[in-house]
Amino acid sequence: MRLLDRYLVRELTVPFLVGTVAVVMMFLANMLIAYAPQMFSKEVPLIAVLQYLYFKIPGTLNMTLPVGITIASALAVSRLVRESELTAMRASGIPIRRTLVPVFLTGILVAVSSFFLAERVTPVAERHAFERLRKIFASPEVLGMRTNTTFRIGDGQYYVSIGTVRDGPRGTVVFDDVLVLNKPKRGEDWVLQAKSGSYDDGILTLYRPSIWIFNDQQLVDFSVEDAYTINLRLSREDFFGNPLPEEQTLTELRQNIERLRRIGAPTHELEVDYHSRYAVPAACFVFAIFSPVFALWFARGGAFMGVLFSIITVFLYYNIWVISAQILARKGLLPPLVGVWLPNALFVAAALVALWKSE
Repeated sequence: MRLLDRYLVRELTVPFLVGTVAVVMMFLANMLIAYAPQMFSKEVPLIAVLQYLYFKIPGTLNMTLPVGITIASALAVSRLVRESELTAMRASGIPIRRTLVPVFLTGILVAVSSFFLAERVTPVAERHAFERLRKIFASPEVLGMRTNTTFRIGDGQYYVSIGTVRDGPRGTVVFDDVLVLNKPKRGEDWVLQAKSGSYDDGILTLYRPSIWIFNDQQLVDFSVEDAYTINLRLSREDFFGNPLPEEQTLTELRQNIERLRRIGAPTHELEVDYHSRYAVPAACFVFAIFSPVFALWFARGGAFMGVLFSIITVFLYYNIWVISAQILARKGLLPPLVGVWLPNALFVAAALVALWKSE
């Protein structure tokens, strides 16, 4: 059996590598096409473009590894059937499920590798890729600046809207065109508007703010002060925004979800990203179960049937995943955990039924 296992693993290796690399190159080409007009118009150095594409490879691999294992398992099993090798194995008393064990184990190995990429490599690579992209397009973020920023602080007591935020000297943050809404108690509202302000070591300062005080929707006071300070501990993320989900580890995603829950903000989208960090790598194992089992049914149609079946499988899976995870779960129509894992559950169930009927 060990000889047969090694033989089947060798049959998986070449189509897996070729399929994965081919799809990665296709994804990178699509990225390059999407940004090509802006890049060529700015005469971006070729080295900068290559660096951006290089740092996008790990994130692309997270989506293409399931495709690679699907193509590999379908082609390998199809060849075993067409050349009657599987028939010989069954005649020797080896059940189909035992024959496919190397495929299942390879799927587990690829799933673990995909999870390691998504958790350890992709967040760092995505941060570098985003930094390269910002420099390519010379956006305000290149200068340590962010525009049109809004956030809530003080457990939701203060709502802050800022026109422009930028790094200041010695670790401070300075900003222009700021509006602060404060609700100190029920029925009372403060509106503070200032042309400029700063934040330094727990002190938010507004310079020459206009202050309106409303009580039960009636204006009761108006004043203009030289400075107004708010004593609150803030982080750079409050001003400059959180990193993108793909730039964060699971721990960082979980912390952001908990922080948003504390202030009553919606967390559906981040929860989808959090559970997808597990579900997408698991899809490698799901395809390693689903693809070879169903490839048994279509293998007699020729070598092309393995490729065609792989394309259809991946297309079907990702369409179900987009509908359940990216649409229904992100809109709150399905719990994020259910929406993200539903495609995996459906494909595993179908594979187990098909395997039982094949035996």
